[in-house]
Amino acid sequence: MRGRMTYAVLLAVTVVTSATLVVLGALAIYFGALHNRPVPATGLAMPESDAILIFRDETLVDWSDKARQLLDALREDPDASQSKDVLGLLLRHLSKPFPDILSQLSRLAEIGELRMEASDDSGMILLARFQNGLTRLQLTDTRAEGSLVALDRLSFEALTAEVETLRQVARHVPALVWQTDDSDKVVWANAGYIAKLQEIAPDDLLTWPLPDLFDAAPSDGVDRLQLVTPDNTYWFSYTHVPLRGRQMHVATPIDSTVQSEVARQETLQTLTRTFASLKIGLALFDAERRLQVFNPALVDMTRLEATFLASRPSFEQVLYALREARMLPEPKDFNNWRREIIEMEQAAESGEYAEEWCLEGGQTFHVTGRPQANGAIALFIEDVTTEAALSRSFRTEIETVHRVLDGLADGIITFSMSGQALLANDAYTALWQSDPCTNLADEGLAQAIRLWSGFCEPTTFWARLAEFATERDLDGPTQRLSASIVRKDGIMLGVTVKYLTGGNLMVVFQDLGQRSVRPDVTRKTERSLQAELVTRPDLALEPVGGKQADPAPVREQTEAASSTQKESPPRKLRSARHVGTRLRV
Repeated sequence: MRGRMTYAVLLAVTVVTSATLVVLGALAIYFGALHNRPVPATGLAMPESDAILIFRDETLVDWSDKARQLLDALREDPDASQSKDVLGLLLRHLSKPFPDILSQLSRLAEIGELRMEASDDSGMILLARFQNGLTRLQLTDTRAEGSLVALDRLSFEALTAEVETLRQVARHVPALVWQTDDSDKVVWANAGYIAKLQEIAPDDLLTWPLPDLFDAAPSDGVDRLQLVTPDNTYWFSYTHVPLRGRQMHVATPIDSTVQSEVARQETLQTLTRTFASLKIGLALFDAERRLQVFNPALVDMTRLEATFLASRPSFEQVLYALREARMLPEPKDFNNWRREIIEMEQAAESGEYAEEWCLEGGQTFHVTGRPQANGAIALFIEDVTTEAALSRSFRTEIETVHRVLDGLADGIITFSMSGQALLANDAYTALWQSDPCTNLADEGLAQAIRLWSGFCEPTTFWARLAEFATERDLDGPTQRLSASIVRKDGIMLGVTVKYLTGGNLMVVFQDLGQRSVRPDVTRKTERSLQAELVTRPDLALEPVGGKQADPAPVREQTEAASSTQKESPPRKLRSARHVGTRLRV
C-alpha cells in the first residue's frame, strides 16, 4: 500500500510539474514572439485595398504591398532607402487632403485612435492607432471598388499634378525648347518654338515632324544662334543636354543684349576714331597701373615705340621711358624724382595733378591726371609749345605797354563798359594817391568821381563826366570831353575823357604847370590892400621890386587936378582912386 501511494504521489507531482513546464513554455513562446515581432498579428489583417504603414517613433518598421506601391510613386529617388524619411514624405503628400494631420497625430498617443476624412472631397479616410509604442496608419479610399484602384489613383494624381506643372512650365517659359532624335529631326517642341514657326511662316501648315528653325544643327562649341528672317534678325543664347538618347535644345532670346553689345561696340569704335584723331596724347592706366589704352598722338608726342606701349607697361615704366627719351623734365635729384612720381600718381588718383613740363628742346607739355572708374587713372598730354610762346609774347607786350604808361607824366586810368577800373599808371596813382586796380573794394567810376571831386575845387565838370559816361555816344559829337580843373592845393589840371575801341572809357589828367590862388585867399588880400590904400594913399608911390616909383605922373595928375579944380566947382579929393585895383599873380 505504502509503495502504491508513493508511486501515485510521484505520478501526480510529475504530471503537475509537466503541466507547469508546458504552461511556462507556452508563456515564454508567446511573450518571446510578441517581443520579437513589432507588428501585431492583426496589424496587416486588413483589406488588401488599404495602404497600411507601421512606425516606431519615426522609423518605418512594416508596411503592406499597397503601401510600398504608394511610397514608390511618391519617392523622388527610387533607389533611396525605403525607410529614409518615409514619415516626412508621407505627411507632405497627405497634408493636402488632410490639412490638420500634423496637429491630429501629435495627440494620437493620448487618445490612442483617431479617424480623419479628406477635406478635398476625394473620399480618402485615414485611420491612425497608437498601441504598444507603435503607430499604425491606414489609408482607405471609399470610392474605390478595389485596392489597386485606390492606391493607383493616389499615385496617379501625384504624377498628373507633376506632369501638369511641367507642361505649364514648358508652355510659358520665355525660351524656345525642342527635342531632336538621332537623325536631328524635331520630335517635340514647346509652345514658344511653335509660335516662332507660325510667326516666320504664318501661311504654312505645320506638319509632323516639325521643321527646324535653324538651318544647321548647332555644334557643341556654339553658344549663340541667329535666326534671319526677311523682316528681322533674332539672336538666341543656346544650350543643349542629352536626354535618354535624344537631345534637348534650349534657345533663350537675347536680342536686347546683342543690340546693347552692338551699340557698345559702335560707341567704342567711335571713341577709338575720336581718340586717334585727337592731338592730345591719351594714356589710360587700370587699377593695377598697367597701360591699357593709348592713342597715336601719344606716340607722336613722346616718341615712344608703339610696341612698347602695346606691351602694357606699368605707370613707372612709362615715366622711365619718357625720361630716357628726354621727354620729361630732368630732375636734379633722382631720389626726389622717384618721390615726385609717387606723388604724381597719388595726385592723379585724386584728380589734382596738372603741371607743365618744360623740356630741353623748347617744347612745353601740359599734363593732366584724371581719376577714372574702378581705380583707373588717365593722363592727358597736350603740346602747348605754341600757346606758351604766344602767351610769353603777349605777356612781354603787356608788360612793355605797362612800362610805357608808367613812364608818361600824365595820369591815365581806363574803365570798362560796366564802370570797373581796368588800368591806372604810376602818374595817376601818385596824383590821386589811390590805385583802384589793386583795391578789391573799388566801386569803379562812381568811386573815382567821388575821389576826384574831393581833391578839387567845386565844379560842374564831374556831373558832366558822369552824364558823359552814361550816354556812351561813341560816334556823336560828344565822344570827347575836355575841361580844366583846380585841385585844392592850387594845381591846375587838364582833363580829357574819351571812349576807346570796344567801349572802354579813358580819363587823362595833365598837369598844366600853373598854380591858382584860392578865391578866399584872393578876397582876403584885396580887402587888406583896400584898407591900406585908404589909410595910406602914398602907398602907391613906394618902390615896387626895389625901384623908386616915378613921381612925375603923380605931379602931372596933381597939376591937372589943380587946373581942373580952378575951372570946376570944388570937389572932395578921392584919395582911394586905386580901390578897383586887383592883385595879379
